[in-house]
Amino acid sequence: MTLISVHCFLFALAVILLYFVLPKKWQWLVLVAGNLYFYISFGLQYLFYLLFDALISYGAALAFDRMNQTAVKAMEGMDAAGKEEARRQLLKRKKRLSALAIVAILFFWILIKYGNFFLSNLQSVLSFFSAPWRPGMLELILPLGMSFYTFHAIGYLIDVYRKKYPAEKNFLKYFCFVSFFPHMIEGPFSRFDDLGRSLLQQHSFSYERFCQGMARILWGVFKKVVIADPLASTITIILSQYQDYGGIHIIFSLILYSIRLYADFSGYMDIVCGFCRILGISLAENFARPYFAQSVEEYWRRWHITLGRWFRDYVFFPASMSRAGTRLSKWARKKWGAKMGKLIAGYFALIFVWTATGLWHGASWTYLVWGYLNLVVIVISMQLADFYARCRKKLSISDSNRLWKGFRILRTYFLVSLFRFFGIAPSLSAAFSILKHGITDFRLGAVTNTSGFFVGMFREEILFMGIGVIFLLVTDILQETGKWEKFKEKSPIPLRALVYSVMLLLIVLMSKGADVSQGFMYANF
Repeated sequence: MTLISVHCFLFALAVILLYFVLPKKWQWLVLVAGNLYFYISFGLQYLFYLLFDALISYGAALAFDRMNQTAVKAMEGMDAAGKEEARRQLLKRKKRLSALAIVAILFFWILIKYGNFFLSNLQSVLSFFSAPWRPGMLELILPLGMSFYTFHAIGYLIDVYRKKYPAEKNFLKYFCFVSFFPHMIEGPFSRFDDLGRSLLQQHSFSYERFCQGMARILWGVFKKVVIADPLASTITIILSQYQDYGGIHIIFSLILYSIRLYADFSGYMDIVCGFCRILGISLAENFARPYFAQSVEEYWRRWHITLGRWFRDYVFFPASMSRAGTRLSKWARKKWGAKMGKLIAGYFALIFVWTATGLWHGASWTYLVWGYLNLVVIVISMQLADFYARCRKKLSISDSNRLWKGFRILRTYFLVSLFRFFGIAPSLSAAFSILKHGITDFRLGAVTNTSGFFVGMFREEILFMGIGVIFLLVTDILQETGKWEKFKEKSPIPLRALVYSVMLLLIVLMSKGADVSQGFMYANF
């Protein structure tokens, strides 16, 4: 069941009707039933992994609560030394259980997603040493949403371990959160104390919310169908047959890929956030106009926001404050001073963050290189921040200078587009070959070969896609400048009706009346 299909539309409509028609106390049960139907529609056999992760995280979280309560009772009447020893033993037991539970949750995900990556690299090593034995490849398919519900389960488990909130006693209520179908395909990465509580609250129907939700769903479908999907063929053809195109066409295809990925991913988020808005459920936002970022670091605070926060809370902070991170920080402070002592722990943690980020997006060296390119630029920017500030001061360039802001925005957009090149290439050798061809055959005269820019697309598709990109750009500019809400309030109803009509017309024309969804790109991650 694809998200943009008649089947999914009827399913969502049924969920909305049952959600508001049945008694409010049953609303969360309607969501549980909807979650199960949605997931089973992709394959009943994959439900095992979801249930396994849910049961492990649910059981371990309850065990943490019981350990805490038992320890509190045991410490009654103890002296200070006894209480300290009891706390130490409690922490030791909780650490063991959390490590065991997290390993169990990660086991199938790592085996299915990364098993062949490790085996292929082992084959290369064995081949290099002329070993007579070669391991075979696994024939496993990654279940839908496994990367997302695995991280949701681990995040919940760690939060309860840290006593951020108590464990949920009702398994079905917890399962409602971890299996919530709108965030199953591409996120966002939700927290139980936020989304989980919202799912369990009772909501009344609101016509205003319904209109707002439908408008956002329409906007998401528009971005997916009118902008993202038509660009797929052009990008694929140019990058797969790069020898036939000039360097300027290759660079242009990378720019188109960035547009496509943003329209596709943010379009998905608009659809699921719109659906949740109708129900009255709060779903975390995942984008904040990322292509207006003035640095790679800022870009990642605006793009896939919830993934960045997840890695910050569960990877960056634990790594930077670990025993190794603390020792490294002390050593750097003695050798290079207080500033470097503070930065080095962050650099140490960022290695884990970007290794995990690269591998999360794909089990290949291309994604690891993509992650490390982001890491290198971020670390260099952090290290040279004071030097850049002194240079700007000498050149009398203020941070509010519009030309300087524009330059930084374009520079950041070019960098993130270039980095993605390594992520989408089939291999590192192919990436370097395409990059080499793009640089050595970069002839401005090739601009006249307009057929090489939108290869595989009809004129009408180019026109409609161009209109869609203009809509997207204008909307993002208004939102970035804080004028979007005023613009909507002051827009007369006929103008809004015209805009919605144009969007619907373009969706129909680009879809040609068929279910054209090619699947959402981030579902592959």
